[in-house]
Amino acid sequence: MKKALLFLLLFPISIFAQQREVFRIDSLLKTGILLNQGWKWHAGDNPDWAKPGFDDAGWAEIDPTKDIFDLPKVSKKGDVFWLRLPVLITDSTLKEALIMTIQQSGASELYLNGKLIQRIGVFSADKSQIKAFSSGREPLNLQIQTNQLQTLAVRYALQPNVFYGTHFARLNSLFQLEIGSLKTWYNKENKAQFETYWNNVLGTLLITLCILFFAFYLFFPKQKVNLYFAIYSALMAIPIELFNGFYTIKYTENYYWVSNAIIIMGVVGYSFLLLAIYRLFTQKTGIAFWLIILLGIICVPMAFLVYKWGWVIYGILFNLSVNLELLRIAMVGVLNNKKGAWFIASGGFIFCTSWLLFLYAVNTGSSFEYITPYLYALAQISIPLSVALNLGYNIAQTNHSLQQKFTEVEILSYEKQQLLATQNETLERQVVERTSELRASQAQLIQSEKLASLGELTAGIAHEIQNPLNFVNNFAEVSEEMLGEMEEELDKGDTAEVKAIAADLKQNLSKINHHGKRASSIVKGMLEHSRASTGVKEPTDLNALADEYLRLAYHGLRAKDNSFNATMETHFDPDLPHLEVVPQDIGRVILNLINNAFYAVAERSRSTVTEKAKQGIEGYHPTVTVSSNIVGDKVEISVKDNGNGIPHAIKDKIFQPFFTTKPTGQGTGLGLSLAYDIVTKGHGGNLAVESTPGSGTSFVIQFPINEANL
Repeated sequence: MKKALLFLLLFPISIFAQQREVFRIDSLLKTGILLNQGWKWHAGDNPDWAKPGFDDAGWAEIDPTKDIFDLPKVSKKGDVFWLRLPVLITDSTLKEALIMTIQQSGASELYLNGKLIQRIGVFSADKSQIKAFSSGREPLNLQIQTNQLQTLAVRYALQPNVFYGTHFARLNSLFQLEIGSLKTWYNKENKAQFETYWNNVLGTLLITLCILFFAFYLFFPKQKVNLYFAIYSALMAIPIELFNGFYTIKYTENYYWVSNAIIIMGVVGYSFLLLAIYRLFTQKTGIAFWLIILLGIICVPMAFLVYKWGWVIYGILFNLSVNLELLRIAMVGVLNNKKGAWFIASGGFIFCTSWLLFLYAVNTGSSFEYITPYLYALAQISIPLSVALNLGYNIAQTNHSLQQKFTEVEILSYEKQQLLATQNETLERQVVERTSELRASQAQLIQSEKLASLGELTAGIAHEIQNPLNFVNNFAEVSEEMLGEMEEELDKGDTAEVKAIAADLKQNLSKINHHGKRASSIVKGMLEHSRASTGVKEPTDLNALADEYLRLAYHGLRAKDNSFNATMETHFDPDLPHLEVVPQDIGRVILNLINNAFYAVAERSRSTVTEKAKQGIEGYHPTVTVSSNIVGDKVEISVKDNGNGIPHAIKDKIFQPFFTTKPTGQGTGLGLSLAYDIVTKGHGGNLAVESTPGSGTSFVIQFPINEANL
C-alpha cells in the first residue's frame, strides 16, 4: 500500500522529468553536491521567471560552474539574465538541515520556488552601480523539502568595468552552488582552517627570520646581505598573510588588485633573495642574474593583462628560475668549499622539489592533494630557513674558533703568569727609581727654562741699566765742573752766584739719586726673576710689571738683532687694582708671552719684507700690544701680536709640555706649559689663546678679583 502511494506521489514528477531534465539528489556525499548540470539560462529580466510553474523549455542549457570567459554568451557585463534548475532530493535518511555555499563572479539573487532566499551582491538600474560579491566559505541556510520537485532560479548580472584575474589558478566561476549538510561544511572548514594554521605558522617563521636578519644588519651594518634577507622574508610573509584573508574578500574586484600586489611583492622579494645569495657567496651579478630580473619585471604586466596563463610566468617560470639559480650558486660554493654552502644548496633543492610537487598536486587533483599545504609551506620556508641555518653555522664556527683561541690565550697566560709576577716587582722598583729621576729632571728643566728666560732678559737689562748709569755719569761730571765754578765764585765773593750754582748742584744730585734708584730697581727685578719663587703672594701692580717686561723683552731682542724694529703699544687701565700674586711667577708668565709675541712678529717680518719689496707694496709693520682692563669680576691682561698666527691643527697642543713650534735649540716647549700651570693652578686664573692664521695671536690672562685682591 505504501509503495502504491509513493508511486502515485512521484508519478507527476516522473512525467515532468521526462519533459525537463531534473537535478536528482539521491544521497548527500560527504564532500557535498555541486549543482553543475541541468541549468538553463535566458537573457533579460522578468520576475515571473522565478516562479516554479514557468515553462523554460525554450531556454538554452548552461553549466554555470565554468569560467565566465568560457561562456561568451552570458559574459556581457552589466546585462541581467536568469538561471533556472529543477532539483529533486530523494534521500529519505536526511534528517539534518541543508546548507549551501555559493561562489560567483557577479551579483545574484537566489529564489526557491519563487521566493527570494538569498541576495549576494548589489543590483541597480544603473549598470555602473552593480557590485559583484562572493560569500566565499560562508554557509547559507537552504530550507528545501525532500521528495518534492523544487525550482531554483537565479537572477544574475556581471559587474561592469571590473578586472578578472586567474592568479594562482583561481577560477572565475559564473555561479557555483554546492549543497551539503552542516557536518559537510564543518569538514571542509576544518580543512581550510588547517591550511590557514599552517600558513600562519609559515608567516610567523618568516617574520621571525625577518626580525633576526634585520637585527644582525643593525649590529653589523656593513653586512648588507642580512638586510637583503630581511627584506625577502618580510615580502614573503606579507603575501602568505594575505592568502589567509582571501576568503574574507567579498568584493570580486578586490581579488584582482590584491593578487597583483602579491605577485609584485614576490618578484621584489625573490630579487632581493637572489642578490643576497650572490653577495653571500661573493659572486658577481652576471647575465643570468639580469635575465632573471628582466623575467621578473615581465611577470608583472603579464599577470595584470593576460588572462588565465599570464600569472604562470611568475608562479612557475620565475620562481623556478630564481631557485635553480640559487641552487647553481650554492653548488658552486660547495665546490669552492664555502662554509655552510651545503645548507643553501639543500634549501634550493628542497624548494624545487616541493614546489614542483605542489604545482602538480594542485593542477592535476592527484591523490596526495591533502599534503599540498605542507608542500607549499616547505617550498616557501626552505630557502630562508637554510639561510638562517647557514648563518647559525657560520656563527657556531666563529665561536668555536674563538673558543680555541681563548683556550690558547689561557695557556699562554698561565705560562707567562709567573714571569709577569716577577717582572712586576722589577718594574715597580724601576718605576720608583725612574720617577725620582724624572722629578729631578723636571726640576732641572724648569730651572733651565727660568735661566733661559733670564738669558733673554740679560741684553734688555743691560740696556735698561745703561740708561740710568749714563745719566748718573753725566750729572756727576757736570756737578764736578759746577763745583770748580763754585770755588771760583767763592774766591770772588759772589755769594749770589754761589747760591745759584748750589741750587743747580742740588738738582743734579736729585737726578743722580733718581737714576741710581732706577738702576737699583732694575737690578732688584733681575734678582727677583732669577731667584727661586718664594710662593708668597703680595700686592702687585700688574700694569708696571707688564710695562717693565715689555721694554726689557724688546731691548733684549734688539740686542740680538739690531735690524729688528717693532711697534710697542700699551693700553693699561689706570684703575686696575693691585692683585695678590706671586710677582716672580707672574713676571715669568708675562715675559714668556711677550717674548713669544716678539718672536712671532720677527718671523713674519723676515718672511714678508722681501716679498713686499718685490711687489712694490708697503712693508709689514710688526706690532705687539699689551693691555689690561677689568672684565666683570676679573682682571684681564692681554698680549697681542700681528704675526703669522697659530694653525688650527696645533692650537690645542700649545699648552702641552715639551711641545714647541720653534726650530731645534730655540725652545724647550716648557714656557707656555709652565705659564698655564702658574696662572691656573697657582693663582686660580685662566690662560686662553685666540688666533687667526695669517692675522695674529692674542693670549689672554684672567685673574679673579676677590677681597684679598682689593
